[in-house]
Amino acid sequence: MNKLKLTILFLFMSLAASAQRLAVESLKLRPNDLSARNVKNQRHDLNGKPCALLKVMVLDDITKCSSGNIGDIVTEGPVKLIFITSATPYIELSFKYHYPLTINFADYGYKHLEGNSTYELNLVDAQQMMMGNGVQKIESTTETKVEAKIEPKPEVKTETNTEVKTEPSSTPNVSHRNSIYTPAEDIFEQSVEAEKAKDYDKAFKLCKKAAVAGNPRAQYNLAYYYEKGRGCKADTKKALEWYEKAVVSGYGPAAFTLGYYYEEGNGITVKDAASAYNYYKIGADLGDRDAMSALADCYRNGNGTSKDINKALDLYLKLSEDDPKGDNAYMVGDFYGCRRYLDYKKKYTKEEEMADDLEAVKWYRKAAEKNNPEAMVSIGVCYHLGKGVEKNLKEAVKWFRKAADLGNDDAMRNLGRCYEKGEGVEKNIDQAVYWYKKGAAKNNYSCKQALKRLGY
Repeated sequence: MNKLKLTILFLFMSLAASAQRLAVESLKLRPNDLSARNVKNQRHDLNGKPCALLKVMVLDDITKCSSGNIGDIVTEGPVKLIFITSATPYIELSFKYHYPLTINFADYGYKHLEGNSTYELNLVDAQQMMMGNGVQKIESTTETKVEAKIEPKPEVKTETNTEVKTEPSSTPNVSHRNSIYTPAEDIFEQSVEAEKAKDYDKAFKLCKKAAVAGNPRAQYNLAYYYEKGRGCKADTKKALEWYEKAVVSGYGPAAFTLGYYYEEGNGITVKDAASAYNYYKIGADLGDRDAMSALADCYRNGNGTSKDINKALDLYLKLSEDDPKGDNAYMVGDFYGCRRYLDYKKKYTKEEEMADDLEAVKWYRKAAEKNNPEAMVSIGVCYHLGKGVEKNLKEAVKWFRKAADLGNDDAMRNLGRCYEKGEGVEKNIDQAVYWYKKGAAKNNYSCKQALKRLGY
């Protein structure tokens, strides 16, 4: 009996002691979590290099990080955010209710944490470890915290005609759709169905539920709802917040949207070329084609970053590999054919000029094969000037006409000019006026000026 009492006492004392210490449950890189690269919260070391973000999941307060951290520790319920310099091999954390803990990153397969990357560190005390419920408890508390943080004011139902773009779901049908165990993807699909039925109040509520559960597409659509006041009261602050959450969740279209908003300045954000570039780059890294194209434009024109023709061309070449409308093949052609994008000081030989023009025509043709009217106009110009091809005014007119038939106003201007001057066709002022009027109807300035000159 005494032996049993001693055993129970020893076990109790062991549990009491172990409850004062923490253990590492896991340390993992989260490649799809872009929190460390969030333009708004990103931190850098004294040399200007980006920090890594360590998300510490622990049910205690962290009072101090002894080495390698930049700025204050941010507490979001059981989640603590610590920005760590990329050269730091270990950290020592102090807690309010537990003993300090040293974490050597090499023990978990990392020599050090990489800048611009997000890592998740799960800590549990020994008693939780023995009970086997540490991680689940943290996750449950986190979800409750987020829901409480974004609880909106009473919603006002508002209808608009704009459609929400969604992607087809690969999630199988789930029974008991109203169950609390319904997956976030399924809840999101329910919101899409409600949206199609124009039940915007229901769509908003379901979308919000899926967004809080972490569904990136739901977070993106919820931001749109707040932006437009669909099923809720318009709130640009919440719209921006949810667009940013979708970016952090790794949703490329959200990064492109924020990039565009910062480029234009639309009320949700102020006009900021550097922020636009940063979001376009994040979206491009996530594989979003719109973001890649916008990033190429940034490099080409030096918007928000230094001008870099080679980086721009590389992006257009990559996009041209899967280019249904030929837009990117056309841009590649422009790089080879337009001197204004190249080095003004370099002296080009005739052979070098022709080689560039030949390459330009090759890419213009690739784009024209996909009915790209801008490329057709460019081919026409090449034939008109004899650049990359033998000069042929009749062939130039043929290409201008193809593009004009597709509605391109520059082609209409060029075609009108050919008829006015008799280049490649018989001179015919009536035909010239016809094409100038079509171009003027599309607000082409040169066509309007030509009509004035001809007395129309």
